[in-house]
Amino acid sequence: MYRLRETFNLPDVPEAAEIPGFEPGLPGVPKVKPYVFDKERLRQLTMFYIGGFRALMLEGDPSAGKTSFVDQFHARMNIPLHKVPCSASTTAQQLIGQFLPNPETGKLVWIPGPVTRAALDGTSVLLDEWNLVDPGEAGGVNMLLEGYSWTIPETGEIIVPKRTTRFFATQNAADSKALVAGRNLHDVASEDRWSYMEVDFLDPVLEQNLIVNELVEGRIPQQLATHFAQICVQVANKVRRAFRGEDETDPQLVALADAIDKPLSTRAVSRWAKYAVMYTGVFKANKEQRSGLHYGIRQAVRMSPTMAMAVNDMITIVAGFDERTAS
Repeated sequence: MYRLRETFNLPDVPEAAEIPGFEPGLPGVPKVKPYVFDKERLRQLTMFYIGGFRALMLEGDPSAGKTSFVDQFHARMNIPLHKVPCSASTTAQQLIGQFLPNPETGKLVWIPGPVTRAALDGTSVLLDEWNLVDPGEAGGVNMLLEGYSWTIPETGEIIVPKRTTRFFATQNAADSKALVAGRNLHDVASEDRWSYMEVDFLDPVLEQNLIVNELVEGRIPQQLATHFAQICVQVANKVRRAFRGEDETDPQLVALADAIDKPLSTRAVSRWAKYAVMYTGVFKANKEQRSGLHYGIRQAVRMSPTMAMAVNDMITIVAGFDERTAS
């Protein structure tokens, strides 16, 4: 059993709150990385997990942290996680298993797919970008998502999922303003197999703490890390609100909103903060009157020319200096 307070660094969680996990040392457990857990997100995931439910769908804007949340939950619980990057060519057969040639003998042998392997081991599967999969192929795993036993037609073997088997999927909403190509609408029968969790970007304080932790781990002084994380997160959230068309009281930012064609992800903001610190140091050492904040974001994330100009102006507004100023 793992105590939630210590395992996920949530000091306000009751000390006695526990969740069952696995013993350390199993293959396939994700690597623990710097991460800050949102209490509400974790509550929903732990309710799903301890409630004995089988399949959980996490949906939200691109790069809202869906995959990393599932990954780091498993990392801290020492649960092996089979991660499958889905695409339009993903088939039910690939997920369940298929005959493949043995490289040594050349003979065809049955190789379990990640869904079958998780069922046999009692571990987890993460199907990333699930709604890229053709609806007909997605329907091929419907029965498995509810924990029923099933027969492998090619071998006659009956697979009985272990009690601890869990299936996770992430996807961007097909009707999201973030126009992500190739998303499919799955039918009601397929959608009904999943519990559902909506994932938004982290609370600004938590996102800032996450980025500070990552910078400090890279030997950036705490005070400097906090300074850059505050600015980067503040800009990122203004970009996200502008992208969603949410009300903004600052008329300067309202004027820039039309140029924003995508949100800034937490991982992009983290890259930006690191580049900003690095370039600021280089520019100061070379006595160049340039802003590491403005320069660093150009390398951290690809943006259209119009969005890049708008974000550049947002950085100036938030930071209080322009790109020709040493930050």
